[in-house]
Amino acid sequence: MLQKFMDGKKKYSALIFTLLAAVVPVLIQDPEAQTEIMDLVPSVAAVLAGIFYIVTQGSIDKEKVKATNGTTSPQTIVQPQPAQPQQEIQPIAAPLPQPLDIKLFHERVLNDTAAKYSEQNPTTVFSEAKDKGSVTTCQNIGQAKDYWDYLVTLSYDAEEFVREATGIDKPKGGCKVRSPEHVMAQLEVSKTVRCRDLVYTLAQAPHIDWKRKLSPNDTLYHVGVLAEELLQYNTS
Repeated sequence: MLQKFMDGKKKYSALIFTLLAAVVPVLIQDPEAQTEIMDLVPSVAAVLAGIFYIVTQGSIDKEKVKATNGTTSPQTIVQPQPAQPQQEIQPIAAPLPQPLDIKLFHERVLNDTAAKYSEQNPTTVFSEAKDKGSVTTCQNIGQAKDYWDYLVTLSYDAEEFVREATGIDKPKGGCKVRSPEHVMAQLEVSKTVRCRDLVYTLAQAPHIDWKRKLSPNDTLYHVGVLAEELLQYNTS
């Protein structure tokens, strides 16, 4: 920038000397013109000095602007971030109802039957399954359905066992004789199947709070034997 300033100064000095070279001969040849020109010298000098200052200062200012533009980093405009949508609150999923572990339940029934009865057969197993169901809390209606399906199977096994043990299929004196034991076994089958069907009907009525109504007897067995009363009470 200094070098450009000096170059500009030299140009304006040459201009001044050129003007002087043109004026001096006039001064020598015409004394009157000499007087007039001398009177104009202060004004002309002031004008030339002003022009020199303006042009020179303008060049300096341009150089400053160039230097400033070359060194100043552009301002970064921070764009406002869009508002983040609020995370939706997901409802807590209810735990899935646990099914009844029939295999484990049956193993416990067999163990208790062997310890309680002198003989383990389908009738004693059926009886023990009812007893165990009457002391096992029912967590959900699905467990009651599983239990009563299981109990129906045991009731048919017990009825068949009694049928064979009493020999009612073997005619005596030309006719079949029904034993009281077999009649009781058949009644148990009918009762068990009916309770099972009522449990399935109760499962289709979620508005019935059977667990609260049966508490503290909300067991696997009692859900079935009291299902009819629960249904009648809530439909009347």
